[in-house]
Amino acid sequence: MAQIFTGTDPRSLAVDIMARYTRVVDSDFVKITNITSDQQAVLGIEALPCMIVTEEDKTFKCTSLFSIFKHIAEAAHFEAIFLGKAEVQTNQILSYFELIPGLKEEELVELLNNDLRLRMYLVGFNITAADILAYAHLVHHVQKWQDSDKISNNNVFRWLDLLQHLPGLNEYAEKHNLIVSFPDEGAKQPSKRELKKLAKKQAIKEHKEQAKHDKVLHKQEGPEEIKSKDVKHPEKNKDEEEKKVDNEIKPSEGKKDKKSKQQNSSKKQSEQPKKEAKVEPVSQLDIRIGKITKIWKHPESDNLYCEEIDIGDEKPRQIASGLQQFVPIEQMENALVLVLANLKPRKLGGFESQGMVLMAGNNDYTYFELPVIPEGCKAGDLVTIKGYDRNPKDVLNQKKFEALAGDLRVDENGIAKYKDAEFVTDKGIIVSTGVRNGKIS
Repeated sequence: MAQIFTGTDPRSLAVDIMARYTRVVDSDFVKITNITSDQQAVLGIEALPCMIVTEEDKTFKCTSLFSIFKHIAEAAHFEAIFLGKAEVQTNQILSYFELIPGLKEEELVELLNNDLRLRMYLVGFNITAADILAYAHLVHHVQKWQDSDKISNNNVFRWLDLLQHLPGLNEYAEKHNLIVSFPDEGAKQPSKRELKKLAKKQAIKEHKEQAKHDKVLHKQEGPEEIKSKDVKHPEKNKDEEEKKVDNEIKPSEGKKDKKSKQQNSSKKQSEQPKKEAKVEPVSQLDIRIGKITKIWKHPESDNLYCEEIDIGDEKPRQIASGLQQFVPIEQMENALVLVLANLKPRKLGGFESQGMVLMAGNNDYTYFELPVIPEGCKAGDLVTIKGYDRNPKDVLNQKKFEALAGDLRVDENGIAKYKDAEFVTDKGIIVSTGVRNGKIS
């Protein structure tokens, strides 16, 4: 099983196209996950795209673009097609992989326009990995071309138009808005005057879009600005009201009313935080980072591990986890884990469990893995639910936790969440590498 993480760069686009065009993402061999730069930092991935392959108990990390393409091609049994039927073709494809990422778009256009003078594809007589890589690096650039640019670089455009109409690639291009329109063959190179008109139209269009954006932003921020003014300058608002009242009533009544207004104002301000704070049962969870200092198999159970876990207290916690059939003991040893620390102690197989190790798993409860703890975290660090106050109970009843458990999840990007709120530490968010749209339990 290979987990491939991608970003927003052309290299990542090329990998995504290759995986979906060969349909390996529909199998159990490859999983593609698009991540943000923050998630990349949390996972400790130096460069994207990055492939993580797990074989038995070993895990391998690879950022070589050609190696990732090779793994996808082999998984789809199309290595001869995409990587070359002969050594000479493989070497040509490899040379494009070494050359394309280092070229500017204009330089790549010039190179390909020359290479494609007498060819339909870059290497051989069918689409290869070299074509997909070059396509991913150029398609957004070519979408910006005028008709005259397409005609003057006709070899590149002919080749790109051929690729975007191949079955499989055509569906991908339409779904991801990558289609490049066909030029008007009678189009001529615009004159300087026409270029100025085009530039003026573009400037007006951008100005209108910016004005529209500012208007929407103003509508969104308007109420907040008014609210902030009321909070930041209560004395100014109060003085204006008092002047109006003083002009209409007697001085003694004015003093009395002024005092009443001050009391109401202070009461409203004291009540304001209570209205804004999210007070929910999830705030009662005491989730911490723990480090497993000792682990052994339960002598009378084929399911339970017995663990001693440092969670920052004076002495380690004893916790039992039913993970023997899912996670090798070697992965658990000295691992940083999520611990629900205030769960009411209970005996499992005669062993008193003083908490719970939280795992990421699928909805069928047939696969579990340790969530990824952000780099720099240590035993005892607190985990919070973003947007919720942390107010844990000393002891949390099992039934109360079970009532919340249905909303503890892993989203489509592998991020641990309560409903739509992320699990966070002061070093970053909690994520899973192999679980998508699953559970935290």
